Amino acid sequence: MDRRPNYRYSGVGGSPGEVKCLTLTIITFNVIFAVLGATMVSLAFWITLDTTFKYWIRDLGMQHFWVGVYVLMAAGVLVMLQAFCGICGAFQRKGRMLIMSCICMGVCFLLELGGAAYMLTNGIRGSHIENWLRHRFYYLISVSDYDERSSRIMNIIQEWVGCCGSTGVLDYVRWNKVIPYTCYNPVTGNAWYVDGYGYMGCVRGFTRFLETKAAWIASVALFLAFFQICCFVAAFYLIRLKRDYQKSQDFLDSR
Repeated sequence: MDRRPNYRYSGVGGSPGEVKCLTLTIITFNVIFAVLGATMVSLAFWITLDTTFKYWIRDLGMQHFWVGVYVLMAAGVLVMLQAFCGICGAFQRKGRMLIMSCICMGVCFLLELGGAAYMLTNGIRGSHIENWLRHRFYYLISVSDYDERSSRIMNIIQEWVGCCGSTGVLDYVRWNKVIPYTCYNPVTGNAWYVDGYGYMGCVRGFTRFLETKAAWIASVALFLAFFQICCFVAAFYLIRLKRDYQKSQDFLDSR
């Protein structure tokens, strides 16, 4: 007796065209999810494995920045597992796998929103990180005369980012401190200046640097979360069709 699974599109109730459309939609979405999940994990590794950036985070005592990165990394791994369940469940019309995929999708959705919100709150211009950096740079400047480590941190950031002080070169002038050579552009000899921004303080400069990393991974997470809503609706509808079919007289007659 042939016990091979029946993959006919009429096997879950509804019109064959309707079921086929739902199946292909779910499979297509999940293939995209797998790619975006892998992209999100790759971006997280790119951020965490950047040696220079990692040293700056450590020296500034800004380890809380990693929280959002790790949350989105975990979400990316879970998305790839969810995509596998979603593809198998849709192709084989397995209700339990589709339900498992929907549950994982819900967890991923929450992780993506939470991780993206955290990254946008602590990694772009106009976010809470600017106030935190302002106080941190002011502290480093205030102790730079007698704390060699603080002086070294400020010099490295000012030279590599192209900035000076917390909000600008006047931070050193107000406190009657010697303006370090790293506050000057070695090409022009003037204080670091960016067209459209003016004289570049390290709060603005370092936030712009953070933004290139935080914005990318947060954008992928939000893009993924948006399309997961559409996929969840399609999967839920396919599950409902299957359950309605199982309860119908047609299903009882076909057993």
